[in-house]
Order: sequence, then structure tokens, then C-alpha cells
Amino acid sequence: MSPFVNAEAQEKNAGVQQNEEASRLLNLGVDYAEKKNWDKAIEHLNKALALDPRNSAAYIDLSLAYTEKKEFPNAVNFAQKAVDLAVNKSSAYHTLGLAYEGAGNTEKARAAYKQGLMADPKNSDLYLTLGNLYGKEKNLDEAIKAYGQAIEANPRNVFAYSNIAYVYQEKKEAQKAIEYLTKAADVDPKDPIAWFDLGAAYDKEGNLPKAVECYEKSFSLNEKFYKTVLSLAMAYEKQGQLEKSASFYTKALSLTDDVRLKEAILKKITQTSEKKI
Repeated sequence: MSPFVNAEAQEKNAGVQQNEEASRLLNLGVDYAEKKNWDKAIEHLNKALALDPRNSAAYIDLSLAYTEKKEFPNAVNFAQKAVDLAVNKSSAYHTLGLAYEGAGNTEKARAAYKQGLMADPKNSDLYLTLGNLYGKEKNLDEAIKAYGQAIEANPRNVFAYSNIAYVYQEKKEAQKAIEYLTKAADVDPKDPIAWFDLGAAYDKEGNLPKAVECYEKSFSLNEKFYKTVLSLAMAYEKQGQLEKSASFYTKALSLTDDVRLKEAILKKITQTSEKKI
């Protein structure tokens, strides 16, 4: 889901009639942002603000665009203006936290996320972002707590299940990781990444049949997902299914432009072919 805020979704400032041209420019800015054309996005969002200087959604979107450009002083500046103006403070504080985090000021980022949660204690995405920050800081227990709160706020937040699983993997608690990755796949059974992650967890624990089952599910959902294709090639090789293995190594070869990976895969194809003889 895009974090950018279009005109239809923005908070409405009390007593202020939304300017139609500002709304059009805001939506154009969001369109450019979703295409990752940050300069054009910023141009149109600034034009929207010139017509409607109290448009908190435009400040939020400008901050996000500057964060993507790694121009963090500008990102912080616009996010702070959004905080000052926004009726719904949680999205503004979330944006401010992302700007501070990008700038490397994790203390202020954490404070901003917590202020956002004070404004909206049921904001699952904010708990998720806070958990990610704790994870980067290697504060694994706090990360687990934040991800748990994200799940409590929204039991269908698939990223929270996946991310809490990664933390349990780091804590060497493999079964807990598999438990949460299974829940991620249950929440979004059409997500190839969720099935891949679950397969990788089983693979790491030596449960090859379950790993292959999950990888195959991931492949059925996205035949061009490189990690799944390569993992299936290696898993089939371990199982002695050499023709399948060679076929999937060949598929993997077609899905990467990395010269070193291509060389490694070509060696695997040769080795697999020699085993079949």
C-alpha cells in the first residue's frame, strides 16, 4: 500500500474548502511519486501548497518524497509542518519518524512513532515501523513486542507476521519463526514471498519436503520470482530430482543479469547434467 496521501483520502481541515486545483495538483504529485519520479512529484506538491498552504496531506507527501530522495533536512521540515497542521496526527508523526530515521536520528524517530501511537493506539502500520526500528537496533524483545501490537491492532497485517518471524530466526527460535511465517501465508495465501519465506525456514531446519511444498506454492503464484526458482533448483537437486533441478537452474539463469550469479548457475547446470549421466 502506498504511504502517499491523495486528495480523496486526506484529513479535512475544519472550515477549509478544498481548492479543486490544489486537489488536482496533489493527486498528480501522488501519481508521480508512485512512479518514483520524485522531482515531478515535489514540483506538483509544491504547486498544490501554493494554492492551499494549510494542506497537511501535501506536507506529508512532500516529506515522503524528500525522504525517498535522501534529502532528510527537507523531509523533516515538511513533516514537522504536517504535524503542526494535521487533524489526524498519527500519519504526520509517522512521516516525521521516517524522516528522522532516514537521517540517522533514531532517538527522535522513535519518539515521533510513539507520539503517533499516542494519537492513534490502533495504528498497526505505526507499530510495524516501530518494530522495524527496534529490529535495526538489535533490540529484539522490543521488536517482538511492537510486532505483536501491530498484529493485535490488525490481525491481517501480513508484514507484522513476517517481520516477527525474522526476529525469532535471529533469536534462533526456529519453531516460533515457522509458526508466524505459517500465519503470514494463511493471512495472504496469494503472496509468493510469504510462501518463499516459509519454505526457506523449513529448508533451514532440514525439512526438505515441506520446503519444496512451500517453494512450489510460491512458484505457482509468481514464476519469475528469482529466489523461489533458484531455491527450487537446489531443493530438487538435494532430492535427486535432477531433471527438474536442471530445468529450474535454467529458469533461474534467465531471471538474473548478475554476471557472477550466471557463472555460478552455469556451473550448477553442468554439475547437475554430469550427475544424470
